[in-house]
Amino acid sequence: MALGAAVAGGCAMAGWLLLGDEEPKAPAAAPSASGAPDPSTGTEPDPEPTAASSSASPSPSAAPPYTVVRDDAGFSVAVPTGWERSHDENGSGSFYRRPGDRSALVQIFRVTEPDSVGACELLRISSNTLGSNPGYREVSVEAAPGKSCELVYEYDSAESQGRRRGIERIAVSPDGRRWALLAAGPAADGAAVRANLTAAVESFRPD
Repeated sequence: MALGAAVAGGCAMAGWLLLGDEEPKAPAAAPSASGAPDPSTGTEPDPEPTAASSSASPSPSAAPPYTVVRDDAGFSVAVPTGWERSHDENGSGSFYRRPGDRSALVQIFRVTEPDSVGACELLRISSNTLGSNPGYREVSVEAAPGKSCELVYEYDSAESQGRRRGIERIAVSPDGRRWALLAAGPAADGAAVRANLTAAVESFRPD
């Protein structure tokens, strides 16, 4: 789907991440930085490995407090243990949350924009769209290994009861497909948001 479908930041693309009803929607062609979820709160992105960057695709594994889940959308990924697939969402892709708690989430969806539009360009478009969210602030847009890029942003979120930090990574799988992986949560717990994104990126394996 297009990056612009994300809930957290609305880009012009229709496949963006949609992280929640309260969250702004991102365009499908824009980077998943804003994905459907509210922009998550956190700190500047730390270097992370590119999701599914190796040619071999061994079975993913995860150490506590994460568990690898198999998603019907065609991939496996690690999420915090106890989190479940959420179907009560306005955005595109797959959402995972702790049952009964909408303060944080992990969202994953396919990027359908043409490869001619670079990953960082997509995320900048997404960030511009997310600018319509209350208190939106772009923290950074930085290139990552393997033709990937990462957007970090924050905004005011009722679900997170204050500032929310979002970290969105566009990654390339061995077969050349691009995916958006997004983690969002209270900005005051930015380290947890970063850890959730790192676990997802390192374990992500498309079918």
